[in-house]
Amino acid sequence: MKNTVPKVSIIVPIHNAGERLNACLDTLINQTLRSIEIILVLDCPTDGSDVIAKQYADKDKRIIILENDTNLHIGYSRNRGIEVATGEFIGFSDHDDYRELSMYEELYSKAVTDNSYLVMSYQFDSEVELARFNEQSDIFDIKPKETLLSDLIGFGNIEGYGASFVNITNNIYKNELIKSNDIRFVDTTKITPEDVLFQIECIYYASKISILKKSFYYHISHDSNEGGNYSYIGYEKRSAGIAQIYSFIKDKDIFELYRDSFYRGVTKQFLNAITGTIYPEMSICKFIKAVKHLRSYPFCKTAFTNYSLPTSKNRIINRIVRNFLVSIMK
Repeated sequence: MKNTVPKVSIIVPIHNAGERLNACLDTLINQTLRSIEIILVLDCPTDGSDVIAKQYADKDKRIIILENDTNLHIGYSRNRGIEVATGEFIGFSDHDDYRELSMYEELYSKAVTDNSYLVMSYQFDSEVELARFNEQSDIFDIKPKETLLSDLIGFGNIEGYGASFVNITNNIYKNELIKSNDIRFVDTTKITPEDVLFQIECIYYASKISILKKSFYYHISHDSNEGGNYSYIGYEKRSAGIAQIYSFIKDKDIFELYRDSFYRGVTKQFLNAITGTIYPEMSICKFIKAVKHLRSYPFCKTAFTNYSLPTSKNRIINRIVRNFLVSIMK
């Protein structure tokens, strides 16, 4: 391994993964693709996850250990991994998830066959999501870059469903693509969703994108998932993420191309952010601050004035609340 370039580097930020870390690491070290390096970024764990990681590293020389002096959270921890990654491609894993043992071999084979800079695969949490995607999956084959960007910038399609390729953990990215374009993750203590922002940049710069219509990666949902906490999806972080998308598509002169998608994404994300201030616990003070903060963005009024979300199928009280929220955001 020391004299050869690994085919894939897999970056795994580790905080307090608990017993789930073993399944994560077992399904990495036993990948059928042997030419990999596994970069474990220890983000100040306090539950002994660092001890487990080092035990695996002692037994497998493909594992590299990086230790953060302070808690950097997932975004900047991934960036530390990117800096040292030597693989031809780079993949990412959360510390509490696992995958099929053939995942990286199949993704890498697809990349080589298609000469792709980015290979994406499926990740769906239910059969219903998979069935819905299969009904429209052909649209991603016709114009993959444009369709993927529209889907991500709009946080899903016009029918109200979420974006299909939000997650980065089921993909591989050419090392050169990331580093030559200086693509990095945002500071997740201030901005989210980091996966969407990273994905948009990679798709924009990739000269060839492939989609492997298989599912390899298993996301484990539990109470400690960061993505389910309001601290992660709150209005300040989410609006900062939307503002970053706005700046990026303006800077690349593609705003008009994705105008409708962008405004659709604004309404979805801002409504979700406001709802979080009144449900499950009502906070009038936080609600007022959120509305004031979100309305301060120059694109907010235009989005809520010119774009309507699909009619809600929820009960009448939910429709009334949503219509009220839309009215005050104009």
